Order: sequence, then structure tokens, then C-alpha cells
Amino acid sequence: MPQLMRNLLKIALVATALAPLAACGGTPPPSSGSTAPLSNEAYAQALNRWINHPEEDLVAAWGVPDRSQHLTDGGQALEYRRFGPQGTLLCSTLFTSDIYGKIRTWTYRGTDCRPPQLGDYSRS
Repeated sequence: MPQLMRNLLKIALVATALAPLAACGGTPPPSSGSTAPLSNEAYAQALNRWINHPEEDLVAAWGVPDRSQHLTDGGQALEYRRFGPQGTLLCSTLFTSDIYGKIRTWTYRGTDCRPPQLGDYSRS
């Protein structure tokens, strides 16, 4: 199976595994007043900058993920979610890392995705 297909399959499996957890959790935080959302292309470029970087650097920049899960290949899935003031999900971004802790893939969904600013993607 080509590498791209394996990566897409991993992302699909992780997203499926994390989907039941979407109903869990407490009240989402209010919006932090960040700048306007980026275009899909600009957000994709921002996410691409994380490829091959250590997941520790991602956590240092974005904070502790809302959800994480160890993968069978030794890597990890890290999900960041941002909510609006009414508790609606604005953006969900999922990164996967390999056994060495390097970010290998990402995917996102939402209508208001952008790199985080203080408070955007955390529950604390």
C-alpha cells in the first residue's frame, strides 16, 4: 500500500476512534477574541510547517491537546479543538506523530480554523 494511503488510513482510523469522545468534556471556553480565520490554504500552510518537527514543539506552541491517543505503530494522535462563545465547535485539528515523536500528518475540519493564540485551544 503506498505511503499516502497508509497515512490517510491512519488519520481515518484515529478520527473514527476519537469521534465517540466528542460528547465528553465540560463546558467549552469562551472565544479569546483572536484575529479573523485564515483561508483554508493559509491554514494548511501553517499546519505544513509542523511536519517533521517534534511533537514537544507543537505542545509548547499550541498547549496540551484536548485529546491524545497512542497509535498501534508507536506514534500518537493529538487533537486540538476550539469552541465559540455558544459552545459550538469552530475547529478541530488532528496531528499524528511517528514512533520518534515527529509530526507526520495533520487534518482539520471547521469553519473558523487558525493557529492558536493564548486561550484559543485550551480548556484551562
